[in-house]
Amino acid sequence: MEKLFKTHHLYFGRIYLCGSISGAHTFGRAHCFFILGRLYNFSGTGRPDPTLDTTYLQELRRICPQGGPNNLVNFDPTTPDILDKNYYSNLQVKKGLLQSDQLLFSTPGADTISIVNRFSSSQNAFFNSFATSMIKMGNIGVLTGKKGEIRNQCNFINAKSVELDMGSVTSESEEGLVGSI
Repeated sequence: MEKLFKTHHLYFGRIYLCGSISGAHTFGRAHCFFILGRLYNFSGTGRPDPTLDTTYLQELRRICPQGGPNNLVNFDPTTPDILDKNYYSNLQVKKGLLQSDQLLFSTPGADTISIVNRFSSSQNAFFNSFATSMIKMGNIGVLTGKKGEIRNQCNFINAKSVELDMGSVTSESEEGLVGSI
């Protein structure tokens, strides 16, 4: 991911876009479907993701039982409806909901560890970097006119896009979300 961000000049010294933009997960929710593998069969091991705090794991399993409903779970278990630095503090104590989030702190030697530590200790540093990152990301390959669209539902291509053959500019992430380039 870091290579992709560098290719688009989306880095600021050692602080990469992925570290600050992922802070958007400080509020909002995800469906259980996206985390079931982490809870019950991480990487086909039949065990949970070892980077999950055990108490948090039990809480998530209560909300997302195996074979149960596709409930919603908060990205941030401490302040789920507030844009703040707690997302980063949660990563430090193994409470990142998505594996891609937890990897920012749990990958030994990763440049993103210092980013998590910095943003966890300074909300202003997070806010400043987040604002800059959002602006930079918003300028990546902007599609206009008939080449672009405003989606009715962000993770699905609008029906007219298929007619315009925009289906070829989509990709699916490791967590099953669809995005456009």
